[in-house]
Amino acid sequence: MKDIADHLFDIFENSVNAGASEVIVRIANTENHFFCSITDNGTGISGPEVLDPFVTSRKTRRVGLGLPLLKKAAEDTGGYLKIKKREEMRGTTLQFEMDTSHIDAKPFGDLAQTFADIFFAWPEMVFKLYISTRGSEELVLDFQRLRQEAEEGLVDLLKLRKHIYEVAREELKKIDIG
Repeated sequence: MKDIADHLFDIFENSVNAGASEVIVRIANTENHFFCSITDNGTGISGPEVLDPFVTSRKTRRVGLGLPLLKKAAEDTGGYLKIKKREEMRGTTLQFEMDTSHIDAKPFGDLAQTFADIFFAWPEMVFKLYISTRGSEELVLDFQRLRQEAEEGLVDLLKLRKHIYEVAREELKKIDIG
């Protein structure tokens, strides 16, 4: 995977494949440190085997490189990747951090386009994007609310993808992404 946007799409796809109906993403980018937390309500994964490229839940092929590659990308910059199964309820929380000023840091890619693509790839998914700036967190995308507005005719479905992209792009600019 060539950029962070590719990794986020892959993680989201993992959540969908694990039966998740809800995914919450939290992003912060301050002082050359990009932080991302992704929480889902899927079946949950845990243990060191999830970072083994030869352990996968896929039926079509027996290799899963997404998480091992993300772990390496984060650690190459002095960052980390943590995965926890949520004990209080179903699901998994994955967190990673990278030093974006490091020479080995991956570019962000088009994160805004990734969020727009997620909306249309999995239209029934409950997805929320929070962005943290200066110690406060703000909900910037709520797919459930956007779908409801489209159903009520408040938002033209054909224009919705562009709207999601523009909102995500503007919010990401606030934390120097994009």
